[in-house]
Amino acid sequence: MTASPRPLIALAAGGTGGHVFPALAVAEALHGRGVDTMVLTDRRGARLMGATPHHVLPAASPFQRGILRRGKAMVQLAAGLAMTLAMLVRRRPAAVVGFGGYPSFAPLLGARLTGVPAMLHEQNAHLGRANHLLARWCGHLALSWPGTRNLPERVTSFLSGMPVRAAFFAAKPTAPKADDRLTLMIVGGSLGAAIFAELVPDAVARLDDDLRARLQIVQQCRAEQCDALAVRYRTIGMDADIRPFFDDMPAQLAASTLVISRAGASSVAELAAAGRAAILIPFAAAMDDHQTANARQLETAGGGRCLAEAGLDADSLAAVITEMLTDHTALAAMGASGRSLAAPEAADDIAAYALSLASTAHDADQDRSRT
Repeated sequence: MTASPRPLIALAAGGTGGHVFPALAVAEALHGRGVDTMVLTDRRGARLMGATPHHVLPAASPFQRGILRRGKAMVQLAAGLAMTLAMLVRRRPAAVVGFGGYPSFAPLLGARLTGVPAMLHEQNAHLGRANHLLARWCGHLALSWPGTRNLPERVTSFLSGMPVRAAFFAAKPTAPKADDRLTLMIVGGSLGAAIFAELVPDAVARLDDDLRARLQIVQQCRAEQCDALAVRYRTIGMDADIRPFFDDMPAQLAASTLVISRAGASSVAELAAAGRAAILIPFAAAMDDHQTANARQLETAGGGRCLAEAGLDADSLAAVITEMLTDHTALAAMGASGRSLAAPEAADDIAAYALSLASTAHDADQDRSRT
């Protein structure tokens, strides 16, 4: 007797890690349920896929300035749609799950055109322009945060939380002992944050000598800044582990005492899952200021401090670092409070919802075939 083929779910995510990492978490959950996945991404997202098999689609924002750039973006989106339609017809996935941004455009439109059930996951606490449109096409929207703003009408939404890979939950919120080494980790998103390469070393240089002597630095920065940043730390008598990208982020967070980070949704969710206290500095130019909304979620839960980039200087950052690193009990409590925002079932809940959409569509097809 021939075994039934395993179901197939298509996942669409590209651009930054904030879109890609939740998709990888859901892929992990689907694989655990015996479901195959087909991951669709763009060139930027492909760099974050690791060993995960994927298909690269052309994608770009149609809201760019300039007629020529917009025209080029529309051509790329059209090419991505043609490639998507060919794959949907050939592979026939049971459902499509989009994770936002323009790389989700072609897969979700392709699903609408071919009648494949689809849903969208929103990572941020404010629904952006692209996802507002995509959610209306799908009709099904999973949310990361309660009170998400700018939701479209006539869309079925539910609070899933932010999907995070299981490895992040292995860390435990703990209070450092009086003589422990303290690890300050600085991350700026999947492509780094240029401001941190200037601001953080200046703040560390202003710390008390005794505190600085206990401190070890782990920092992500742009590749072109790594050498200069290492020299800057050596001039203040500190060694630092500096890399453009950390492919072992769960282990790095587990080893950290305090984290300084941007406030992308994926970063905030990973901090919550790991139970690590954080100083969040939202990217001021983020669309709709969604990073501030994300950071406020963690701050309100008691899991971190949100500092506005505008007007932030080395002296004020050094004061906050000192306050947090010298109160060990409060630091551990902050990590535990932040973990209340974590949603360990989010990836599995999204996987289950996608499979329920596929099952409902399959049953409807069966009913039509009988009539």
